[in-house]
Amino acid sequence: MSAFDDNPYSVHFAHFASKLEQYLRKNGISCDDADMIIEESSAIYFEKLGSSTNRLLKAFKKQDPADVFVDSAHKAIERHIPEAKDTFGSTAEISKVIR
Repeated sequence: MSAFDDNPYSVHFAHFASKLEQYLRKNGISCDDADMIIEESSAIYFEKLGSSTNRLLKAFKKQDPADVFVDSAHKAIERHIPEAKDTFGSTAEISKVIR
């Protein structure tokens, strides 16, 4: 059993990641690169949702898992494919895909 099995955000992540993977593949990204991007976005996503700073913020405002995923995916894409950050890797385009 993984550490994420009890995390309610895991279901959201799996749903978003599936859509992102299809989107990346349609834009000519190899399976290996798409997997690396999704793996990195996973680390960023769960770090943001599980940090102690976010726990304090959660008491005041609930974070939208989709917004956190979009930001995480954008950062991962920017690291792996810098030229895509303003095109198919932009936050606006990723947001369209997962919503």
